[in-house]
Amino acid sequence: MMIKYPVFLGACAKYDAKEIATIVSTALQIIPISKSISGKIVIKPNLVMAHPKVATECFTRKEVIEGILRVVQKKGEDVTKIDIVEKSGLGVTTASMFRWAGYHELKAKYPVRLRAMEECPRRKAVLDQGRVHAYITIGREIAECDFLIFVPKLKTNVLSHAYTGALKLNIGTIDSKERIYHHNRDLHIKIVDILETANPDLIVTDGVRFCYGGNQMTQPGTPFGVIVVSTNAVAHDMVCARLLNLDPFKIEHIKEAMDRGYGPTSFDEIEILGDFPIERGHEIVKDLNFGFYPVHKFSCNFAIHSGRPYCTGGCHGIFLDWLHMVKDRKPKLLNRFPKLTVLIGKVEKAIEDRTVLLFGNCAQASHPIKAKRIVRIKGCPPTHKRIVLEMMVKFWLLAPLVRPSLIIDGFVLYPLKKAKGWLMNLRFRSIR
Repeated sequence: MMIKYPVFLGACAKYDAKEIATIVSTALQIIPISKSISGKIVIKPNLVMAHPKVATECFTRKEVIEGILRVVQKKGEDVTKIDIVEKSGLGVTTASMFRWAGYHELKAKYPVRLRAMEECPRRKAVLDQGRVHAYITIGREIAECDFLIFVPKLKTNVLSHAYTGALKLNIGTIDSKERIYHHNRDLHIKIVDILETANPDLIVTDGVRFCYGGNQMTQPGTPFGVIVVSTNAVAHDMVCARLLNLDPFKIEHIKEAMDRGYGPTSFDEIEILGDFPIERGHEIVKDLNFGFYPVHKFSCNFAIHSGRPYCTGGCHGIFLDWLHMVKDRKPKLLNRFPKLTVLIGKVEKAIEDRTVLLFGNCAQASHPIKAKRIVRIKGCPPTHKRIVLEMMVKFWLLAPLVRPSLIIDGFVLYPLKKAKGWLMNLRFRSIR
């Protein structure tokens, strides 16, 4: 008998916690879960970036989390604690993301703790099946939880073949240094490695609004009207990809998870339930540009050359992501970009220009180059934080995230939070 993986698509036109709780409860009456919602509960949202001015859409809304908390209170058995655990991106504090996303309202209404990974106890987990990682460092709450709930945001991401969902959400469960390790052409392998320790028991996706077409943190949103509920990350992402009219078999991390046996390998093994038809999603996205194309096709004053290897999840994708960030929030800045040549990956043809930017480690081996000025941004890949800083200092390009609140947060508060986490983990090791 063929195993069926149910995925529930519930129509939801607005951010209303009560309505979302009803949808999730209805889904759980139909979808069997492998274990009871009990003991230590961890909820993992997507708070890679939240900011009232420049990152207003691309995070899990608090109303969706509140809907889940209502369900946990109603259906949970012997729940001992509930933690909302996250590690934001871009080298900014997760505490600020909790605040800007309104999560402190949840803390005031429900018995939950907000746990920022960079300042909390962590555990080293050895991976038996890891291909990139032999071990990873994850939050103690995730390592010790009894029931793990992932709450992704329905959105596109040019670093992961235009789609990010339940599988890629696990990047936010690991330490920041490990997060950037092999975040290149091996990103799909890395994502599935982490699934060994952060495989959700329940997934509830915020698709009330869909974010698309730009940078994963700053891109705009549009009404979509769905809550997706599943108990298998692979089945969930396959259905969400199809909902967006994408081919899941061409999305590398989904295919990698299929090949490693984490879920279905065809749609024949998936049962789609609920009152939101797949065709409605196709109608919504039919005229939308997801922004997923080779970086050298991005239209701006830069002459961009893509060398080998082409890293969708690394240098090529991250530079494209940075360009989209500018386009999302400061489109007029694109016309003020200086005339220069950008090399990403190893470019072997002759390059001649007044100014040449070598982006990423592979670009450093490009030849021959004739230029009055060569600027180097090293890394495999460079972090978003470094790109924003280097492009500001070397070319006076003030990206949308160059704001006093984020500069203070990233360069003053974040190191302090990291130091707090280091001291906490040092103390914890000493008393074990």
